[in-house]
Amino acid sequence: MGRLPGGLEVEIRHRRAVDGSAAEQLVVSLTAPAGFEAWGRLMETANPMLAWASMVEAAWTPWLTLMGMAPRLPRR
Repeated sequence: MGRLPGGLEVEIRHRRAVDGSAAEQLVVSLTAPAGFEAWGRLMETANPMLAWASMVEAAWTPWLTLMGMAPRLPRR
């Protein structure tokens, strides 16, 4: 799970299909504490490229960490 500017939370879940097949499921869940409309207004006043970079970082960091390739980026 990751937290983005404005309190938006991103959760990525991975599991095998419940029907016993070889299929897998990947679920990306976004939660906005004050609602997506309020979060959108906050992003309008913020730097959209920084917001996008934060979303990408939050989405990819868990996967890169699992592969031993976690980015060594300075914290903001």
